[in-house]
Amino acid sequence: MQAIIRRVLIPILIITLPISAMIAYTLYYQKAKRHRTAQSTQTISPVTFGAKDWESFRGNPAQTGTSEGQLPIQLSIKWKFNAKDAVKSTPVVKDGKVFVTASDKNIYCLSLDNGEIIWTYTTGNAIEASALVIDNTVYVGSEDRTLYAIDAEYGKSVWTYKAGGKITGSVNYRTVNNSTELFAGSYDGLLTCLDARTGTKKWSYEAQNYINGSPAIGSGLAVFGSCDANLYMVPLDDPNSARAFDSGSYIAASPAIANGMIYVGNFDGQFFCVDIKTGKDLWTYKDSKQAFFSSPAVNEDYVVVGSRDKKVYCFEAMTGKLLWTFLTGAEVDSSPVLCGDQVLVGSSDGKLYCLSVADGKLSSSFDAASAILSDPAIADNCILIACEDGTVYALQQSK
Repeated sequence: MQAIIRRVLIPILIITLPISAMIAYTLYYQKAKRHRTAQSTQTISPVTFGAKDWESFRGNPAQTGTSEGQLPIQLSIKWKFNAKDAVKSTPVVKDGKVFVTASDKNIYCLSLDNGEIIWTYTTGNAIEASALVIDNTVYVGSEDRTLYAIDAEYGKSVWTYKAGGKITGSVNYRTVNNSTELFAGSYDGLLTCLDARTGTKKWSYEAQNYINGSPAIGSGLAVFGSCDANLYMVPLDDPNSARAFDSGSYIAASPAIANGMIYVGNFDGQFFCVDIKTGKDLWTYKDSKQAFFSSPAVNEDYVVVGSRDKKVYCFEAMTGKLLWTFLTGAEVDSSPVLCGDQVLVGSSDGKLYCLSVADGKLSSSFDAASAILSDPAIADNCILIACEDGTVYALQQSK
């Protein structure tokens, strides 16, 4: 009897088991397909970030490197543009136009919408400084020792000013009594104040060595570092009463003004918080092993800055307490930007990092495949970054 059962059941099992397996696989596949389809139809909630414009190197005259809104975690390329040489400057944005300076001597005006060239203006030498755009005029310093004022709409020269040395830092500004004044540092050691409309020099203040960075404007002062190791605090209405803080080493970075303080790092890897009223350091961090060329991003709570030791540092703004560090793959000359609860910063390893400002954990990254020496700019729901290979990226939230 058992032999008969075996002769009947075994062929049935041989036939039915593969069929059952096929049915089970088909049901699983259909369920998985429905799940994937449901996932693919889910929409990513749109976020809003950045003001309409990013007119200057660090986003505002105080150079705090801060932006409004909340950054998206997932980014995609909106467009990219290729200059003919390295771009070491921060792109700036005004009225739907992006202004990019490059080592190929050119100033490019691009459409923020699609990255197409609107106009190009050629200077006499490489440009490292970022542009400033105020009242439909673009102001740019070049290594040909010239400060250019260019019509933002048509790319035509308005005026030029000849400095005594190359200009590698960005021009900054203030508006007082319906008149705009420009402030530019140069390699002749002079900080010069110019009338923005005419290019006429109003006054100059002389440091003891090169001025490499951009002056921060705030609290009635122009604040800048020099290769003479001093941090200068120059009253805008009385430059002869300037004060200086000795940092002990070259200052190549640009300072930021916030919370009644000045924040800046030097070539010896020291980072300072200097009280504006007293001119003395409130706190100093001394444990970085390499130079600070990065400029800090500052708000009421945090100070974030990059170093050539490959790290991004975050300090408590008022006390200097080290909150966290983040290790990248190469030097960090790029200056961070704070936006919402995130911070953006580039590295010479070719990546743009998005970090949680609370704990420094990586939220996301974008691989640009070339060193990022300049700072991110955030405007009108776009992130703009520039690379050493001359590529400029406009990034947007992934759809």
